[in-house]
Amino acid sequence: MFENISPVWLIVFGMLLCLVLVFIFRKINTLLTQLFKPFKKGQTYWCKVIAVSDGDTLTCYRLNFRRSQTKIRFAYIDAPESSQSYGRESQKIVQKMVYQKIVRIQITDTDRYGRHVGVIYRIYKNVNKELVKHGAAWVYEDYIKDKKHREHWLQLQNKAKKQKKGLWKSSHPVRPSVYRKQGK
Repeated sequence: MFENISPVWLIVFGMLLCLVLVFIFRKINTLLTQLFKPFKKGQTYWCKVIAVSDGDTLTCYRLNFRRSQTKIRFAYIDAPESSQSYGRESQKIVQKMVYQKIVRIQITDTDRYGRHVGVIYRIYKNVNKELVKHGAAWVYEDYIKDKKHREHWLQLQNKAKKQKKGLWKSSHPVRPSVYRKQGK
């Protein structure tokens, strides 16, 4: 079959074939490293939620071959502790929205406890924002660097306050950060 082809063309064909194989190998290598790498800041992942610890922490496993399981802390919000007033209700809202469901998580950071921090999306809804809208969490202003972004989140919180939703039904709700300090 190759007897009629000149040696120069055989060498060119061989070199092209090698380039194509290198390209394919690199693509496969990139795909496999994406599937097996841990969560990285700035990346987005698909996960299945397997547990809800409280109103701002959940456990999920990535939809990859390794099924890596991790705790995720909701970015930009602080929900009441489970033992705090409205804590159980906040947890139930999160369970209703995401428990045993597939979610998309955009990792924003890793906290001091080693948990990944991210924005959780269920279909097209930003679950973090939904919790603030329902009055199930405070805006964690210290962690929102962009001024416009912070103002938008605070507007959502103020709207929930005015409508006396969720934890805002109480006349003097206590921020979880203050509650945690009181417990020490």
